[in-house]
Amino acid sequence: NSNLILAYHPLIFNSLDTILSSKAGEKEILKLIENRIAVYCAHTNYDLMTGGLNDFVASTLDLTGTEIIEEQYEQWYKFVVFVPLEAEEKIRKVICQHGGGKWQNYTCCTFNIEGKGTFIPQEGSKPYIGEVGCVNYVDEVRIECIVNERNLSSLINATIKAHPYEEVAYDVYKIENKFKNAGIGRLGKLKEPESFKDFTRKIKDRLGIDGFKWLYKKDIKVDSKKIRKVVVVCGSGNSIARRLADIDYDLAIVGEIGYHNALQIIESGKILVAIGHGSSEKLATVDMCNKLEDFFQKQKIKIDILKSRLGYKSWRYQVD
Repeated sequence: NSNLILAYHPLIFNSLDTILSSKAGEKEILKLIENRIAVYCAHTNYDLMTGGLNDFVASTLDLTGTEIIEEQYEQWYKFVVFVPLEAEEKIRKVICQHGGGKWQNYTCCTFNIEGKGTFIPQEGSKPYIGEVGCVNYVDEVRIECIVNERNLSSLINATIKAHPYEEVAYDVYKIENKFKNAGIGRLGKLKEPESFKDFTRKIKDRLGIDGFKWLYKKDIKVDSKKIRKVVVVCGSGNSIARRLADIDYDLAIVGEIGYHNALQIIESGKILVAIGHGSSEKLATVDMCNKLEDFFQKQKIKIDILKSRLGYKSWRYQVD
């Protein structure tokens, strides 16, 4: 009797032309529709976010002081609108409701300056205030805030709809500031150095996997190598392979990586551990469930959460 499935790996990975009951992958979608079950998949956004999957895996392996390896930035804008004084609070409320002035743990952050606006309404206009054909002076307030690209269009549309003026005066400025809040991979440190054998045993035990592939340069003495700084990249590490080759650490854990990229990384003296794409992501269900339970408890919301015991499929390896 579920109403919603929250999943990590996308139900629809590649674009679809049809949804047919005769096709694998499509018949499951049809079944969801027929049973009126919603599905929300958080994949790349959950990988990149602060406190997401990479951070959860890093903390599971006792890494501290984690840093983002390759930062990802959203495009932000400065939104400015000019409002008559009597409509100031109304418009500010609309701005705040549509993502304006929201950053980290702060909302409704605006800057306001009072001034005097002028305009001459022409024939055919229907001014909110003032006379047609005359210079009109109006006490106004300039409201400005930051807004990310995702919310910009809805913010503009909502502001125009709520604004009393026939023609709304507003400006949009592209911001070149880089606000760091997400990125690919994590680099962290162990509180105490561990041997390669001990740390790889921890990888298997803490992540619940049976085995992994690993690669290193032959002149590296693995048995005596002390692991201090560790990289975690859930899923594929191919997109940041060059970065992984350049930065300083002892061992990298990736879900999967191409052979050429792997050689590039170990040539710089690092040990590379590939645990499998699915194996690097299997803890997503645990972390998502923990986050939801914590949120519902704090908000005193009563919703039943059922954590799936299925869904994860790992590669099988044949070793003779």
